Amino acid sequence: MKKFVMVSLSLMLFSGCPPEPEQPEPGEPLAGLSTDELTRFDAGRAVFERIFTPDDGLGPLFNSTGCVSCHNQPVSGGSSAVTEVHATKFEPPDFCDPLFQEGGPVIQQQATPLLQDQGIEKEEIPPSATSQALRSTPPVFGFGLVDGIPDSTILANQDPNDMDNDGISGRANRFIDGRLGKFGRKAFIPTLFDFNAGAFPLEQGITTPFQPAEETINGTPVPPETDPVPEPEVTEEDVQAVDDFVRFLAPLPRKRVKDLSEKKEVERGEKLFEDIACASCHIPSMQTGPSEVPALNHQTVFLYSDLLLHDMGSDLADVCLGLATPSEFRTELLMGLRFRNQFLHDGSAGTVEEAIERHAGEGEASRDAFTDLPEKDKQALLKFLDTI
Repeated sequence: MKKFVMVSLSLMLFSGCPPEPEQPEPGEPLAGLSTDELTRFDAGRAVFERIFTPDDGLGPLFNSTGCVSCHNQPVSGGSSAVTEVHATKFEPPDFCDPLFQEGGPVIQQQATPLLQDQGIEKEEIPPSATSQALRSTPPVFGFGLVDGIPDSTILANQDPNDMDNDGISGRANRFIDGRLGKFGRKAFIPTLFDFNAGAFPLEQGITTPFQPAEETINGTPVPPETDPVPEPEVTEEDVQAVDDFVRFLAPLPRKRVKDLSEKKEVERGEKLFEDIACASCHIPSMQTGPSEVPALNHQTVFLYSDLLLHDMGSDLADVCLGLATPSEFRTELLMGLRFRNQFLHDGSAGTVEEAIERHAGEGEASRDAFTDLPEKDKQALLKFLDTI
């Protein structure tokens, strides 16, 4: 059965409570980090913002020249207009092949000059693929807090057989080794370190001590003459530094609303968000578990997600991944929503309202409830979302 604890932000933001402590600005570290942790955060930012070249090991196939090439809006760690291509093979009812042997599921779209000299401009969609997809760049603010949410908290919200008959039947995804997934639009990646370390070879073609072999070209090894830099192309310290930066990166602050009438409208929008059951999947907050880092230890994270898979209908369906079928997606994290310029997993929605209106499957009832709202109530709900 699903369980969730609603945390009313309005009580904190709009009541007579004492003023909130200062919130970090976009791109700043979590409050309460030690001097050593701040030093590690700064060192990680330098690697995160590093632009790689073929002389540094970039490619031969790649999607971006550095982490910041995609994660840069509004500052380092954010999203961008960059999308990448994924492809998998799905055999109903539940067999998913990520096509590792054919270069999947991430299909690199750029090549270094040495590889282009071999007549290869990019990786192709694998012949065995039954579907392909675009993936927009997710912001990574607050991901260290998300990583700290215990598996038990996520699993407590599962209801795969919809035992309470509310039309919502979220379920967890699992990595190939059985670990619970949290990251990625299909909730396939289990930990933040896996997410960060995997980006070097998958996105930049940079080998690491954790993955010292180059990615293939649709399953074929890269020609040796196109990869002159010895493996691994970055150090374990470099990978750990990037992980420190993302782990200690603060979530984007909630917008402070000062005008009394606007505060009331936002408060009403928040209640509507709950009333039409958006919060059944976009759970406002969860608690992290124990951590040796005080800034991550038993903290509240306002993620607006249950980190579970939900069927979103055939129109949004694309690739499978792990246990996720083509139409299943992890509930999108809404924290920092107001800083984004494109929406849905593929970036194809230009506004939050369009993204809501394209919900189907388990999101259909809430979508219909939203579209049936009087216009003033719609605007109140959207104004609330614009404060996240």
